[in-house]
Amino acid sequence: MNSIVASLAGWGVNVAIALTALRTNLMRSILTTLGVMIGVFSVILAVAVGNGAQVSVTQQIATLGSNMAIVVPQPDSGSGPPRPNDRGRLTERDGQAILRQVSGVRAVAPQIRNSVQLVTPGRSATTQATGATPEYGFVSNISASEGRFLTKSDVGSAARVAVIGQTVSDKLFGDDSPVGQTIRVNRVPFTVVGLLESKGSNLGTDNDDQIVVPITTLRQRLLTTPTQGPDDVTLLFVGFEDEDALLAGQKEIKNLLRDRYRVQKGKINPFTVRTTTEIAETTGQVTQIFQAVLVAIASISLLVGGIGIMNIMLVSVTERTREIGLRMALGAKRSDIRNQFLVEAAVLCIIGGAIGLFLAMLAATIFQKVADFPAPVGIDTAIFSVAFSAVIGLLFGGYPAIRASRLSPIEALRSE
Repeated sequence: MNSIVASLAGWGVNVAIALTALRTNLMRSILTTLGVMIGVFSVILAVAVGNGAQVSVTQQIATLGSNMAIVVPQPDSGSGPPRPNDRGRLTERDGQAILRQVSGVRAVAPQIRNSVQLVTPGRSATTQATGATPEYGFVSNISASEGRFLTKSDVGSAARVAVIGQTVSDKLFGDDSPVGQTIRVNRVPFTVVGLLESKGSNLGTDNDDQIVVPITTLRQRLLTTPTQGPDDVTLLFVGFEDEDALLAGQKEIKNLLRDRYRVQKGKINPFTVRTTTEIAETTGQVTQIFQAVLVAIASISLLVGGIGIMNIMLVSVTERTREIGLRMALGAKRSDIRNQFLVEAAVLCIIGGAIGLFLAMLAATIFQKVADFPAPVGIDTAIFSVAFSAVIGLLFGGYPAIRASRLSPIEALRSE
């Protein structure tokens, strides 16, 4: 017990000596910690931005819906290099076949998408129009916060009705309720029957900047680009009961569509089937690589800061040679001298790391408010950054500390 108390007292003395030395050369200490401060600031901010990117991607995928496969009429590059003559196609009949023949499917939502111009008295906006069926809301987990969503009757009669997003509502109607109002979509009058629940924005994409109309109405009145057939669609959302059904169903969809389009063995698929799980994994890997690159670049600053610590500590050892010799003459051990300079280097780095952490948290908060982009700095990151700063001090302060402990007391006392 007494040995532990004595050891703690010894370390306390080293910390006190380190703080005194730092105050004596205050300007030099500030300039020395600057490199570590910038390094820690850069690393923490890079980690925060990387974590924010992962959060945004997860939220973006969540807005599509869970346990869902997305089928698009685009040649699958994963099955081989696409050729110029390959033409993708997808129809509502394909969606009906998937619903009937693929196990575990809850619903299929065919869609057509097109950019449209919206006009109300005195206001206008350009947005993305989605031609859909009632299943679109079910599969994508979206509904109307005011009014109603599309019905089968709307689709069957090609009704000129629309459900609009919050951003579109703000642009066209301000604070007024849009339900029951009339808007002109590409000069065609539509009645707003519902306001979509707000989904927010992710990675610069505003999920509320859209309108949803019956798929039959968009095909007959708003489609500007002709399609190959009367029931062609832009994509299909296929909702499954659970993740296990999704994994098995993806392969079943591919086999079914290959049979329907008579794709020969070894030939490229004229369609692509992706699941929300795959999209999440792929984007997660991309953001992790992005984060690793940022951290690697930012770590260079930390390395430079560590080298700066080593240089200043070597200068400090040279300037305080007589002090070292006097301490040795009074009975200080070589380990005491070594620990003194190790603690001094660690204190320098901890102070720089703490300041860098504070500035990084401040910058992350400002970034979140200004750019509307999440940049979380977790408590584990904060603790690790300060601890890592101390490790940097011990590593780069090791050589100067060992050099100081190996000085000869007699030669040190003779030093001018």
